[in-house]
Amino acid sequence: MSARLRLKDRLEAGRPAGGLFVSIPAPEIVEIAAVAGFDFVLVDLEHTLIDGADLERMIAAADRAGVSALVRVPGAGSERILQSLDAGAAGIVVPRVSSAAEAAEAVRRARYAPRGIRGLNAGRLGRYGDCDLPGLPARLDAQTLVVAMIEETAGLAAAAAIAATDGLDGLLFGAADYSQAIGLPWQTGAPAVAEAGAAVLRACREAGIHAFAIVRSEADLPRLRDEGVRGLLVANDRGLLRRALSEADRGWRTILEASR
Repeated sequence: MSARLRLKDRLEAGRPAGGLFVSIPAPEIVEIAAVAGFDFVLVDLEHTLIDGADLERMIAAADRAGVSALVRVPGAGSERILQSLDAGAAGIVVPRVSSAAEAAEAVRRARYAPRGIRGLNAGRLGRYGDCDLPGLPARLDAQTLVVAMIEETAGLAAAAAIAATDGLDGLLFGAADYSQAIGLPWQTGAPAVAEAGAAVLRACREAGIHAFAIVRSEADLPRLRDEGVRGLLVANDRGLLRRALSEADRGWRTILEASR
């Protein structure tokens, strides 16, 4: 399943990868993202009620379409880490990681022994047993991405320790929730929020792990590139759909009004 490795391969080659945040439980969204040229999708289980069957279909769609599928799980101790990875996700994104201990717990659940407790399963990734089963855990560990989100002041204070966690592949700064944590809800461009984001990226560089970012403005892209960000979440499905529908609705109304 080469699609699973598309994101990891680009990151390790130092090439940018464009991602779509997905909250709508529809495989068609994943397929359209692939047609549009995205390298990966990030399926959100934290703020949605996407169930296991829908998630499995979305990951399968990513495999068919040629994009990697990351899954944002509910938390570091979630059982959905195992289920998402067994369904074929390229990796997990863990929200609200506030300590190295939480990062280590996420790694523990996502990795096989001896680094973790991920259970053995000869499912999709093991071709239902038609593979080198003894070698499968090491291969999947090498392919799987584990990313922690820094979204609170405690997480920012521990960013260096979190980034240094053995088995962690990257960090993603959650500017919206961080802005709320410091009393500036949705002010993602506030100087204090920008400084926190820069500190998270600095922790990534110092630890030698991958830096991810949620792109708020195209004007930020050159700076993010220069700061070493390669995993770029450049859009979200609900926002794109709302803007496209709003534009379509304004279009026909404007034309009819002008012709009266």
